[in-house]
Amino acid sequence: MRAILVDRPDGTATVREIDEAPLPTEYDCRVAIEYGTICAGTDNHILHGRLPWEMPYPLVLGHESVGRVVSVGAKVRNQKVGDLVARVGCAPAADKSWDIGWGGFAEFGFCRDWRAMEADGVAKSEWDAYRINQVIPADIPAESGPLFITLRETLSYTKRLGIGEGTKLLIVGSGGNALAFVAHAKRLGAAQIVVIGSAAREDVFREAGATGYVNYKALSEITERFDRVIDTVGKESSSDDILPFLADGATLGIYGLDDWEKLVLRPARTTATFTIYQGSYDEPETHDEIVEGLREGIYQRTWWTGEAIFTLNTFEQALAAIESRELIKPLIRINVVSGAA
Repeated sequence: MRAILVDRPDGTATVREIDEAPLPTEYDCRVAIEYGTICAGTDNHILHGRLPWEMPYPLVLGHESVGRVVSVGAKVRNQKVGDLVARVGCAPAADKSWDIGWGGFAEFGFCRDWRAMEADGVAKSEWDAYRINQVIPADIPAESGPLFITLRETLSYTKRLGIGEGTKLLIVGSGGNALAFVAHAKRLGAAQIVVIGSAAREDVFREAGATGYVNYKALSEITERFDRVIDTVGKESSSDDILPFLADGATLGIYGLDDWEKLVLRPARTTATFTIYQGSYDEPETHDEIVEGLREGIYQRTWWTGEAIFTLNTFEQALAAIESRELIKPLIRINVVSGAA
């Protein structure tokens, strides 16, 4: 099968033929991985070696992919041939010649019937991470499937952060996660949703629900204070720079990873007493809500991907679109297959 491999963190990736690894367990399904999106955060950090933890290079890239079930293992009971499943990837090479950065950019991979494992009394440690493998209903277009990863995790984070009716929210950043937070906040009834970002992306953010937009070079234009703040960038000073805009009793969530181990917060920059949110999110818990949001038009795929659809053959063009910030999340058609194996 073909896959996108990153040999070393030098910013490049190549499409190569590799052997498909066998299914890890009898609870697994073989899937044809149909679509994936390139994440300007995690995927780009893997390409450049900027994650705050070690990655096992060489690796198959991709963590925002969906796959169509083409065969099922002997113990699978909750997934069937033809199902589209979220958050799939390939297994590492049997001979350990390559590993995975979640392995979503490969023609074939697997998903796990974690519900069957739970029902059969298998240790939670064997299936808990695979709760991300949930079926996407047939009325949701497959090309929208990769958005489930971003939308599920950010909606979980949004709700756990306490954003709801009447919230005054400030968002730092204008990437894919920031755009998702805007759409969620609008859905949940936030009173104000102000974004600090690149001027080039103001239109799409306002379409998604932003009530205000400030160029990141013009922070002096902000005159209000906010009770919830999300930093989707995580640069060394990006949270520090917005401390003056926190209301007393505010909660600050630092979602970005860019300079995770170098973050600076200088309390003297604010007179407010505030809390730093130290929780995380549970991506699978919001699956059904994202299904309904896509059905209702709350989330429009093209806000993130634009109209272009790339392929493995044009993957380098997709990478260039990320580097130039032309697109927020380039959409890759990987392997659209119907029928059973």
